Amino acid sequence: MTLNEIIDVVNGETELNSDEEIKDIKTDTRKINKGDIFIALKGKNYDGHDYVNEAIKKGAICCIVEKSVNSKCVKVKSTMHALFLLGNYIRNRYNIPLIAITGSNGKTTTKDLLYHVLKNKYKVLKNEGSKNNIIGVSDTLFKLDDSYNIIVMEFGTNHLGEIEKLSLMCNPTLGIITNIGSSHLQYFKSKKNIFKEKTSIVSGMYNKKLIVNGDDKYLKKLKGIKCGTNRVNNLKAYNIEGYIDHITFNVFLDKEYKVTFNNPGIHFVNNILLVIETCLEYNMNIQEIIDSISSFNLTNMRMNYLRVGSNVIINDCYNSSLESITAGINYLKNINQNKVLIIGDILELGKYSKRIHKKINRMLKVLNKKEVFTVGKYSKYIKSTSFDDVNTLIKYLGNKRIENSYIYIKGSRRINLDKVVDFLTKKKKG
Repeated sequence: MTLNEIIDVVNGETELNSDEEIKDIKTDTRKINKGDIFIALKGKNYDGHDYVNEAIKKGAICCIVEKSVNSKCVKVKSTMHALFLLGNYIRNRYNIPLIAITGSNGKTTTKDLLYHVLKNKYKVLKNEGSKNNIIGVSDTLFKLDDSYNIIVMEFGTNHLGEIEKLSLMCNPTLGIITNIGSSHLQYFKSKKNIFKEKTSIVSGMYNKKLIVNGDDKYLKKLKGIKCGTNRVNNLKAYNIEGYIDHITFNVFLDKEYKVTFNNPGIHFVNNILLVIETCLEYNMNIQEIIDSISSFNLTNMRMNYLRVGSNVIINDCYNSSLESITAGINYLKNINQNKVLIIGDILELGKYSKRIHKKINRMLKVLNKKEVFTVGKYSKYIKSTSFDDVNTLIKYLGNKRIENSYIYIKGSRRINLDKVVDFLTKKKKG
């Protein structure tokens, strides 16, 4: 793209006039290189306009701004809208499939597994980690070039309207919805609103083709390809077996196939089915798909299985929801050993916080040989030994002997339970 193209796309006001090729578009001055463009975004706690001169000093050709700072600025009404326009323009320069994934839980695992399988046949671009808002998604689109065959994009949200905007920017050719859960109830107020938000993934789709979790009580009402364990689904899993460190199940296509997923937790079955169905849509061989699934490892802090001395640590503390805690407890109930559960607050539940944390007490009744520790304001409603913060818990655990146990660690990311994993690992080594 040239500078003049970008000025036209964002409807910018400037005295600049150049056909110079732009190397990249950045929103972070720390990553600016010579030949880039800097977009000065504004947030609650920062204003990119404060860094315009720094961006120019580092070699930026120009800066897209809402208020001019110097002669190398392109002025627009909204820099966030300019980001949207540029993302959409670049996406539509490349006539390749874009698969968009959303849902309350499991979207990152589904995205990473889908990428892992598709890359056997295609050159795939995906958004890394949880870069799933408009800034992260557009940043990913800016990496597009002629070498890619397909895009896999995760869409995240915590307010109404975000998924719609991402869909309008990305114009997906296929949408995947993993489930409708209780995440971000503080903002959405009801599961019906969460359903409305997730299904707005079709807003920017020309053919509105969906692959969804047909076991979900909301999603099963949608038109589209349904995957799940119930007989009404288009792709069904059966003979599901959960083991300490892996799961297996069968699917029937032209014949019966056995699928092995070398990570614990039968709640991953629906995510795997969504990936299988999607890869079949893109003309991959079923045996190749299954073989690739068996070589996949989950990303960090998602049901990671760590053997530390006589203990096994299940590190599932990337984030939390009622549904994902339920899945973790269901995994533990088939283990006939001592169990230590370390549970942190589920955040962003608003007025539902007390009610949802109390629900966990009922679920915990299925476990025997258990000891429960909690961290945070709301997890105190769980019957447990409770702590105000992670550091206090760590101090307590420093004087406690835990042996021959499964230690399950789960909480919202901001609770920082990964510090507990680090402590328990180092404590054993020391």
